[in-house]
Amino acid sequence: MAEIRTEQARAGRPEQASTGKTVHVFGDLVVFLDETKAAAVARRQRLDERAGTEYHSDAHIFTGTAIGLADLLQEWQAAGLSGFRLRPAALPHDLTQLTERLVPELRRRCLFRARYEADTLRGLLGLGRPANRYAAA
Repeated sequence: MAEIRTEQARAGRPEQASTGKTVHVFGDLVVFLDETKAAAVARRQRLDERAGTEYHSDAHIFTGTAIGLADLLQEWQAAGLSGFRLRPAALPHDLTQLTERLVPELRRRCLFRARYEADTLRGLLGLGRPANRYAAA
């Protein structure tokens, strides 16, 4: 498939969903979203000025539009990422942008599920239940 799956196979862990050996990699992004990229950049700059320092994170920082973010997520998905953790930079603005702009865009591209196929994250990732290390053998 893509880079991540190639490295996974090279490490001796080919994709085998039935055995739970698939390596799941998630992208972690802090997002500053607005109607235009210029508006998102300006809002981030205003927040930086108020804080007295530029915003830094251990996650990738995305500043732009919901369409631009959808493009990036689609690109990363094609590279082999299993999913994403999106962190709104400022509440409620960025959370509203995620729910009212990004989600519809991802649905339009058929990249956002309409329903869940399993009840747990483990089930969604196709991972088996791990052995209880405290159970008697």
